Amino acid sequence: MSEFYWDPAQLNGVFAVPTAVVHRHLKMAGSVQLKVLLWFSANGGAFDAAACAKALGLSPADCNDALQYWVETGLLRRSGEAAPAPVTAPPPAKAPIAPVGRPAAVKPQMTEVVLARRESPEFGYLLDTVSARLGRPLSPGDMETLLYLFNTAGLPAAVILMAVGYAAQSERFTIRYIEKIALDWADRGILTIDAAEKHLCYLEHCQQALLKVQTVCGMTAPLSATATNLTLAEKWVFQWHISDDLLREAYAACVAHTGKFSGKYLDRILENWHEQGITSPDQLKPVKGGSAGKAASNAYEQVVETYLPVYKKKKKKG
Repeated sequence: MSEFYWDPAQLNGVFAVPTAVVHRHLKMAGSVQLKVLLWFSANGGAFDAAACAKALGLSPADCNDALQYWVETGLLRRSGEAAPAPVTAPPPAKAPIAPVGRPAAVKPQMTEVVLARRESPEFGYLLDTVSARLGRPLSPGDMETLLYLFNTAGLPAAVILMAVGYAAQSERFTIRYIEKIALDWADRGILTIDAAEKHLCYLEHCQQALLKVQTVCGMTAPLSATATNLTLAEKWVFQWHISDDLLREAYAACVAHTGKFSGKYLDRILENWHEQGITSPDQLKPVKGGSAGKAASNAYEQVVETYLPVYKKKKKKG
């Protein structure tokens, strides 16, 4: 084991840092948070975000956020602020149970994050892995959100990381989007790796179906991957097995009537045909001087007319 000692010439200027920084926070804190803490400790007293930013090559906002981390951990206190109440350890974790509904959206505090990080290797691994996937240190708000998903929503770290992996494939790879996906899974009772894998397979089917609808119908602009569009496309392609020709015919009728793609309108047409056992455009009854597309539009109009209130129905010309 090698031995080292401080250069005596450098000991003319020293500053104190609590040992808790090393024993409790060194593994969890990011490099920016540690740099800001060292700069603050060396300069002491009032915190000048602008001077800190200039010295470290960061933005003042980043410096303020980093210092706030140490405030929320309880290591630093603002002048005149009372000491925080002691934090009690959370009760032992229970076996995951499918929730009846979403837990109340009460995010934990940073003191709870620190405690959970110290006592749960699984949660610590979650923080480290999400930080690596995002390519940046986690902010206090990020950590609180992850603890909320882990403790309150009852999602295991492995399932949360699967949600992170799914979010990483989209253009909205943020903590907020990860939270949205994970809470949706919690609402659905997706609390195990097996359940998450099955749901991801379903989502992959939906994506494939939506791409097929877009390609078959010759759309130049990509369809928005909303939950409605994904669910409808999966139904048309994998459940009803709508043929390409029939899908194109229904899309033509949809555009002729609405001027654009409308998932709900298109679904009404295809549902009507599916119930009638129509599998190809040849089975559509053409109208005089019109086309199968016109027949499709008329068929949809008949369906809509059937469900309209009496006072809204068109009056027949006598």
